[in-house]
Amino acid sequence: MSKKKTETFEQQLERLNQIVQTLDDEGTPLEESMKLYEEGIEIVEKCVTYLSEAQKKIKVLRKRSDGVFETLDFDGE
Repeated sequence: MSKKKTETFEQQLERLNQIVQTLDDEGTPLEESMKLYEEGIEIVEKCVTYLSEAQKKIKVLRKRSDGVFETLDFDGE
């Protein structure tokens, strides 16, 4: 049994772009459009999860008034 190679975030975005371009083509049959739409939703969910996990890893370095540096979790807002 072969394992499916994990695609990078950038590869997933490229595939999503391809799907959008195909869906924009008025000649794409409805059945294919539905399959592509479902694939696109799955890719978006993977990308959101990836970005959420990456955000948890980001730290902010701040210098306190006493001159000591501290790290804080990235809030993102």
